[in-house]
Amino acid sequence: MTTIPRINEQENVEETVHAKKGDTKELDLSELKKELAIEEAEIERVKRFKKQEEKNETNQSDNAAVKTSLEETKPQEKQTTSPQDLRDARRKYWQEKQKEEERHRKPFHNFPSFFYAGFWLRLFAFLIDLLVIWSINRLIVQSLFLVLRYPLGEESFSAFSLSKLAVYLLYFIVSTKWTNGQTLGKIIFGIRVVSFKEEKLSWGTVLIRECFGRYILKIFPFIYLMVLFTREKQHLADFFSDTAVVSENLVRASELSLKEQ
Repeated sequence: MTTIPRINEQENVEETVHAKKGDTKELDLSELKKELAIEEAEIERVKRFKKQEEKNETNQSDNAAVKTSLEETKPQEKQTTSPQDLRDARRKYWQEKQKEEERHRKPFHNFPSFFYAGFWLRLFAFLIDLLVIWSINRLIVQSLFLVLRYPLGEESFSAFSLSKLAVYLLYFIVSTKWTNGQTLGKIIFGIRVVSFKEEKLSWGTVLIRECFGRYILKIFPFIYLMVLFTREKQHLADFFSDTAVVSENLVRASELSLKEQ
């Protein structure tokens, strides 16, 4: 009779022990989860704090860069806003633009204004050329007409007048092309025809200047006075052919100085 209750008491003690052990396990797991959650929250807080610090540093660096750029641009703004600096900037811009247009208009033989031959020098050279042409007409053309017994009519479209006109034009065309810009009168006075668009005179340029242009100047000789009022000392034939007459000595002197440099 006494053994049975003892066995029951022993079983009850074991059950209570097992129950207590289970309770401790459940308590340990819940506390561990709480600690892990707290640690994760702390890690997230630290990460957010670091990100905020990085953002603040970048903002500070950006602000510093903006300040320095503003400080650098302030004196420039002061300079550009002053009237004198604006005038200087405009003047420099227009000078550069004019130089660019001048280089585009005259890729060759772009000389200063004092290199171009004046009115009187060209007039004396032209008078010598007229003397040479008169001699050719007198010695060759007139003699040929006398030998062939053709009338020496001075009408505008007579054979003799047209022959003299042909000699006049051919003299300037052939001599200018053959010597690259010179006639006998120009050789004596040291001047030469140059083109702004080509290094050497082409047949097209020579024909425009010395045939078409010379014929107009022969009919209207007062057009020669344009030489007095143009910067490059050009007359109508020069404008048509983009040419001018320069002093050969000055051109040679400038070429020698460039070679020495």
